[in-house]
Amino acid sequence: MNEKVSGKLFELNANIRYVAINQKERIVEMEQNPKRPSLNPIETDRMEELIVNPIILEISRRRGNLDMDGLRYVIIRYGTMYELIFPYKDGHLSLGVELNANPTQVAENVANCLHLPV
Repeated sequence: MNEKVSGKLFELNANIRYVAINQKERIVEMEQNPKRPSLNPIETDRMEELIVNPIILEISRRRGNLDMDGLRYVIIRYGTMYELIFPYKDGHLSLGVELNANPTQVAENVANCLHLPV
């Protein structure tokens, strides 16, 4: 990955706070939007990317593959922000998104930008 996906996505939508990419169980990109300070310690973000999000994505993908034509993305509503998780290449892409954003619209814009299924 020569060009960082985070820079492209931060430009796409100012409500994106955070971008992380996990590939083959390894974090290859994890960036905080310089205009949006973190709401939590970086170590909890690392654990989310290495443990929580892969598990959420896997169980959601299994359900979607049964009879729902697959999985496109997952939206989680935390108290401080939305988390969007996408299957991405050999792992996942996750985004922290401001609460004032429309998470479905952000997800569709990101999917279109990165040529992911919507």
